[in-house]
This record gives sequence, C-alpha cells and structure tokens, in this order.
Amino acid sequence: MKYKTDPRIQKLVNKQVDFQFHGVKLKFDLSMGLFSSFDIDAGSRLLLKSLAKDAPLETYTMALDTGCGTGVLGICLKMKYPDLNMIFQDRDDLAVTMTAHNAALNGISLNEDALNTGLLLDDIKPRSLDLIVCNIPAKAGEHVIRDFIIKASACIHETGRVAVVIVDSLKDLVSEAIKECGSPMIHTDATRLHSVFHFGSSSAKADLDFSRYIRKTRSFKICDDKYKISTVYNLPDFDQISFWLHVSGEILHHTSFTGRSLFWNPGQGHLPVWLHSRMSNNLKSITLASRDSLQNRISSYNLKNSGFDGMLNTLMLPDESYLTEQFDDSSFDCVFLNLNPIPKVKWHQDLAATARKLVKPGRFCFIMGRSSDMSLLEKHIKGFKTLEDDRFKGNRGVLLKKH
Repeated sequence: MKYKTDPRIQKLVNKQVDFQFHGVKLKFDLSMGLFSSFDIDAGSRLLLKSLAKDAPLETYTMALDTGCGTGVLGICLKMKYPDLNMIFQDRDDLAVTMTAHNAALNGISLNEDALNTGLLLDDIKPRSLDLIVCNIPAKAGEHVIRDFIIKASACIHETGRVAVVIVDSLKDLVSEAIKECGSPMIHTDATRLHSVFHFGSSSAKADLDFSRYIRKTRSFKICDDKYKISTVYNLPDFDQISFWLHVSGEILHHTSFTGRSLFWNPGQGHLPVWLHSRMSNNLKSITLASRDSLQNRISSYNLKNSGFDGMLNTLMLPDESYLTEQFDDSSFDCVFLNLNPIPKVKWHQDLAATARKLVKPGRFCFIMGRSSDMSLLEKHIKGFKTLEDDRFKGNRGVLLKKH
C-alpha cells in the first residue's frame, strides 16, 4: 500500500523550507513537535555534505535512515538516487508520519514497509544494508548511543558503511565505540559544533535486546502504595516521581477503576502499574497509546512484569486526535490522558472531542497536564461532570465522569 499525504498533518506544520542536495532541489515541512523546527539543522547538512563528497552512493541499493525526524537525510538520498531502497525509522510516530508527508511533498511515493516506527535498528537484520545514516540524538543517552554504534556496524554488508553525525561533546564516545567494535574508520569530518564519522562493518553481533534501554529497576511509591518498575534512558520520572504523578495519585486514589482502559502518553508506566497494583481497581484490558514507541515499550514491559494478565495492546499515533479513528464510540470505562501538546497547534477541541467520543456514559476520564494547558482545555470539555480537580506546582489534574 502506498502512503498518501494526510491533510491532518498540515495542522502540525510549523513552516516549509527549501533545500538543495547534490544539485537536487527539495522542500521540507517542519513541525514544532520535532527536532529542528525552523530550518534544516547544521548536523544534517554536514553529514549530507560528507556523503556527497566521500561515499559511493550510486553503488548502494539498501539503506536505512534511523532516527529520521522529518526525513531530511533519507529523502535527499532517495531524490538523488531514485533506485535506492530507503527505510525510514524513528521512535516517534509523528516523525515517521512527517517523513512520509515530506516524501510525498517531493514526489516520492513510499510503501508502508519503508516506514518503521520503532527504536534504533529495531527489525533490522544482520548484514542486510549497504548504508545506515543517522543524526544521532544526544538525548538518547551514552549507553544507547554506544550500543547503537556497535550494532549498526553488524547490520551492514562488508562493503557498506555507517555514516553518523553527533554533537561535538559526544564525539569521543562515538569514536571509542567504533574502535571497540573493530570497525574500520572510513571518513571523518568536523565543525566546532558537530562531528561526522563514516565507518565500516564489524564482526560484532547484531542482537538487539530491549534491556539496552533499561536504566534501573527499583521501587516507587504513590500515596503510600509501593510498586516496582524498570525505567529507561531519555524519559522523565526515571529515579523519582514527578509533580504530575503526585497530583495524579492524590486525585485517583479516591476512585475505583474497572474494565477497559486507555492510557495516552503512559511514560515509564508509573500510572498504569500503580493503578493495576491497587486492590480496589480491576483493569481487565489496557491500551497504551502514544507518539513515542519507547513509552509504549517500557510501559508494556513494566505491566507484564507487574503481573498484569489481562488484554494488553499498544498503539502508535502521530497525535491524540487520531485516537477517534481507532475505536468505536464509548469504547472505554476509563481514559487517562497525559497532555504533551505541540506548541502553536490548536489541539484543545480535538482532545475534548476525543474524550467525549471514547468514554462510556457514567464512566471516567482523567486529564493531566500543565495548569496553563488545562485552563485552555477546560473551555472545550462538554458532557462531563467534574469529580476532582487538583493542582501542584504548575501541574493540574481533573477527574471527570461522563453524563
């Protein structure tokens, strides 16, 4: 199936920019919800320049742009070399959707199997690629970056290459990881802010285990209820619960929740695991939904390890407005919405309509977010009765019951 541009993605676009690679003119729509929302970033420009200068791109047939963001790297390569089979991968479903949108914007028609919402190198087989390109996200964490470098070297053919760019403060980490896995260094380049590395294949194993993301496993406490979860790099609430979880606990511990539940933006999994652990609750079915595959993966991992044996589903979507297409009216007994709106996007009416559609009559919706966002949202909430409303240090939670 070919991807078709979704007109709804246009509301998430911040601006459009022109770009040129290897004599080919392109244009890209950028989003405030993604990295580099005002222009093509300097790191991507440096990496593309190095590829055009040093890599035998015309000889490659299979390539991966992982951590693709808005798709700049892979789309530039695909436009110049149309026969190149390019896979686009990102943990953020908005990034993958925006990449497909930008590909269509430049006249590239992508099959759905060219789009992969997943963690770095998920579903990539050993020795299956000629080229891997990546603008490595510094926030991924040193452990994940080192692991990526080693595993990437095992995913390319003997004559292939991995080409990455990293902020200058982490260049030594990447250089050491390349040496550690025994990959030959093919090319380097640098500016004051970024460093580029091209390196070849190695004999390292390409086994990818989710444990590479685990930061620690420990006990936490919400409202005197203890529970244990594992936490990952690059998500908040990894070593202590934040203010929004404090507010959530103060509101939710008064009410019993049963039946079918939906969690939007479950984070590390604190809230679903805590609610499951409480004897007064009986969540028989849980759906975890988010833009972020890491949130879904760690929350699912923690629920399974906590002994949850009900039906457990995960769902990747570009934003919360897409939820209404996935479910029938009145599908859930309880919906938990953790707000993380994209700046400059009119999201309030869509989210209010989502809550109204999905919750069964007489059942519950809990919404948590910054106080400023909640104030904007409450003007659009209709068809609900407010049961609890609490604030703490800039965070606000509201528990609603549908009429």
